[in-house]
Amino acid sequence: MLKLSLRWKLILVSVLVEVVMLSILVGNSLRFNERNLSQLTDMRAREMSHLLSTAIAPSLAQKDYGAIRDIFRTHEHGVDYFLLFGQEHQLILHSGWTKSLPATSDALQLPVASDRQDVRVPIVSGGINHGELVFGLSTRFVQDAQKKLFEESVLISFFEVVLSTIFLFLLGLWLTRHLRQLEAAANAISAGEFDTKVQYTGQDEIGVVGHALNVMSDQLANEIAALRHSEQQQRETANRLLAVFEAVPDYMTLSQFDTGRILYANAGFERLTGHSKQDAIGKTSLELGIWSDPDQRKIWTSMIAVQGTVSDFQGKMQTKDGQFKSGLLSAAIVEVDGARHIVAICKDITDRLEAETKVEAARRDLQSVLDAASEISIIATNKEGLVTIFNRGAEKMLGYRAYESVGQLHAADFHDVDELEQRGRELSQKFGREISGIDIFSTIATMYGMETRNWIYITKYGKKIHVSLSVTALTNTDQEITGYLGIARDITPQIEARAALNQLNSELESRVQQRTAELELANHELASTMGHLQMAQTELLRSEKLRALGDVVAVVAHELNTPIGNCLTVASTLMEKSREISSAFDDGSLKRSLLAAYLQDTEQGMGILLRGLNRSSELVINFKQVAADQVSDQRRPFDLRAVVHDVTSLLQPMLRKTPFVLHVDIPEKLKMDSFPGALEQIVTNLINNAVTHAFEGRSSGTMTIHAELIGPDKVKIIFADDGIGIETAHMSRVFDPFYTTKMGRGGTGLGLNIVHNIVIKMLGGKLEVESIVGTGTRFIIYLPLTAPHTDTVPGDTNNALFTAR
Repeated sequence: MLKLSLRWKLILVSVLVEVVMLSILVGNSLRFNERNLSQLTDMRAREMSHLLSTAIAPSLAQKDYGAIRDIFRTHEHGVDYFLLFGQEHQLILHSGWTKSLPATSDALQLPVASDRQDVRVPIVSGGINHGELVFGLSTRFVQDAQKKLFEESVLISFFEVVLSTIFLFLLGLWLTRHLRQLEAAANAISAGEFDTKVQYTGQDEIGVVGHALNVMSDQLANEIAALRHSEQQQRETANRLLAVFEAVPDYMTLSQFDTGRILYANAGFERLTGHSKQDAIGKTSLELGIWSDPDQRKIWTSMIAVQGTVSDFQGKMQTKDGQFKSGLLSAAIVEVDGARHIVAICKDITDRLEAETKVEAARRDLQSVLDAASEISIIATNKEGLVTIFNRGAEKMLGYRAYESVGQLHAADFHDVDELEQRGRELSQKFGREISGIDIFSTIATMYGMETRNWIYITKYGKKIHVSLSVTALTNTDQEITGYLGIARDITPQIEARAALNQLNSELESRVQQRTAELELANHELASTMGHLQMAQTELLRSEKLRALGDVVAVVAHELNTPIGNCLTVASTLMEKSREISSAFDDGSLKRSLLAAYLQDTEQGMGILLRGLNRSSELVINFKQVAADQVSDQRRPFDLRAVVHDVTSLLQPMLRKTPFVLHVDIPEKLKMDSFPGALEQIVTNLINNAVTHAFEGRSSGTMTIHAELIGPDKVKIIFADDGIGIETAHMSRVFDPFYTTKMGRGGTGLGLNIVHNIVIKMLGGKLEVESIVGTGTRFIIYLPLTAPHTDTVPGDTNNALFTAR
């Protein structure tokens, strides 16, 4: 809402009223004129219709159409078009018609136009209807008149509004001249200028208001002066209180008793809590999170509600940055402006408590150390040598109890008298003065801070023990000696052991010679044993390798029996058939049907022979390649898929006797330069290992050999089965030699060890195993496409069997 003065409000209201009234007048005038113009148009249309009908009727009766056209030419100023129809309603003449011409008057559709009036006039003469005239009478003159009338009305209204606005503005200036004076005076008084006076004080309403403003300014001036004086006194009092508050170094707050909201906090509050005064004022200590345990605040507020005061209440407080501090709180209830408030002072005792805690901890630690050192004697004395500390180790070592030693015994009471006299003479001679008593122990310790020396202790029961004694001078903060601390360790066993060692050294040489002879004999026996073990390893590996090759031979031999047997049967049958045909040919009884049957049987037999012989040839070729690779152990370029296919085709007959299935997924043209025999041995051992171990107790199972390139020069081969998996306890030992879970049941424990050594040592690859019990096992082999050149002979697994791990 715009903030307008009274003058402008008066002007705007008057202008709005005038605009509304003028709008109503102009609207009524326009409607009245429009109605008159419409009546004028109808009158003109009726007159034009009468004139045209009277003028056209004679010419139409005589069919003088030229005269009719002349008539319209004389009236065409107001006629846009005309259509003349005869007695049969047919079109006779027309002019100005822009639409398609109707054939008859019945088919006529008059166009709609806002600037024209369409008229139908029957042509009657002598009571006879000669036809019908349709013409369009232009009404543009009416629209032009309406437009001109509207423009003139608007122009007149505009000038009237402008003139009335100027008049009202001047009238408002005259009427509100005194109101402006009152407004200026009121603004000055509200701004604090109480000496401002209103000069206009007539008898009208404005004069009464001006007089009231003058009286009010005088009263306000007096009251403000009194308030300022009171405020100055209160400010001085408040400043003194604030100075007292700020002078207190501890946490100090003034808060409402009912709500707990802080009204004031001093600088000590900021230092202790980390919260600024501005943040604290208006909030409670709980909202600021000062009390780490809200129950503590409930306790002391309950106490102060009952007692009126609280003294030295210890609590845990939390600073703004999350640190915890200990405080000692004292508080009291005070009356301020008739309401109860709490003045609280809290002293930070964190450092004091920490110091006390450290002192107590140090005392406990010292006592614990002293008590724990049961094998070490710790004795402290004052400057005169009187015992002040006697630990459990000293009790154990010397036989005295602490209560009968502290304050009663002297340090010299535990020592051998002769040894003390000898040490006193040595020190006296060294320093050129008489040294005796406690100075025998303290002289060197005082000069160098500590002295360590072997002494003889005399126990309560008269027994002598050898000790290593370290004496240290004890000083206070002023570096004054207050006593001495002696820490002794019983070295009697060491002394006795040294004596025994000396005796032993005298016998050592003869013992060394005897042990050297025994070691030489043991080394000779060990070398002999290693030789036998090496031979046993070689034989074992050779037998394992031959066993695997023997299995292949047995499979190939079994597979060859079937096609060769079939070929022998077919060959003998064909030979018998050939003899029958030859005999029939010799005696002239050979018939065409018999020869045809013979040829058909021969064709079928030859097919069986070819299939059997091809199968046998394939088995022999595969076996020769596998056997050659495994016997020769030579590296050569080969296709990985072909080598795996050769060895798996030889193992298929064996697998067909089991419920287990082998799938091979190896891409074509995966060329390698390596040792095919070693690779075939890996595949054979993995398949045999899976058949032997992976599917135990299973009626079905699947094995998969998958290969893929990884990078430009490596291939990854995965042999996987869905068998029973390997127990976690066996996973770390699956590649160990002779480790098998079927020892004595056909397992040698060398299959996976051979695989491991061939992959690592011969083919330069890496072998990993993954297994989930109940799900299956995966052997993952990473091989370079080109095997590394090494001095190790691939077939000599004996060379690497026990070096892989």
